[in-house]
Amino acid sequence: MALEQKKINGLLVDHAPGDGQKLLFVHGASAGSWNWETFLHHFAGLGYDCYAMNLRGHPPNPELDNLGALSLNDYAADVRGVIAELGGEPVLIGHSMGGAIAQMVATDTPLKALVMASSAPVAGVKFQNPPFNIWFLLHIFKSLPAMIRKKPLKPGFKVSKSAVLNRVEAERQRAVFDKMVPESAVAGVEVLKGEVSADLTGSSIPRLVISGTDDHTSVIAMEREIAQQQGADLIELQGHGHMFMLEPGWEQCAEKLHEWFRAKGI
Repeated sequence: MALEQKKINGLLVDHAPGDGQKLLFVHGASAGSWNWETFLHHFAGLGYDCYAMNLRGHPPNPELDNLGALSLNDYAADVRGVIAELGGEPVLIGHSMGGAIAQMVATDTPLKALVMASSAPVAGVKFQNPPFNIWFLLHIFKSLPAMIRKKPLKPGFKVSKSAVLNRVEAERQRAVFDKMVPESAVAGVEVLKGEVSADLTGSSIPRLVISGTDDHTSVIAMEREIAQQQGADLIELQGHGHMFMLEPGWEQCAEKLHEWFRAKGI
């Protein structure tokens, strides 16, 4: 079934309609709503009303001249605006950089629950280096001028293949990479340096961290620290990487999330 596309808060949002609880999915760096297509169909089939947004400057939204200077606060404002127009209290599900954004939004926006998927950290948890990777080190070195000038940047195929696509089938890795787009250097630096705060210790909403044990970007040791910091439950997806929703066996990952929803009465 084809997804509906709506403009909400001036942003293009994919919608898989259902009669039940609203779920709002937020993508990570260099990604888009396409990142969540499998989960949209899966959870809509279970009766949830599912939305996956595209942050500003990310296709199919218009390109922005100042993309490289956008901050995590800018992106968090996008998410808050979509929630305001949707109404009610959605379950907010953020992946990677979107996980950090979701934590920020959860500090001041009524939600039914918060899910941090392969999440980037906020202040209080140090970003942990992935397993040694020469391509990752070269990418960081090559990215320094863009970071200084606040320009958009996108990792090359070799670093993406090893860092985020390592568990995607080899024959699909290039196609997924080709969907990826440049990302804000400022937002990336904020994640790496832990420059934004999102303290959820006083929150009463259910919280979950879900991440793969073979994630080479949001390493599982860091995800355990995020779960401890935010008082969240933790689901470790054995053998899965950073893009678990696109990897073989994604259905089992979705079902583990659904089991957590049911345990929380969602």
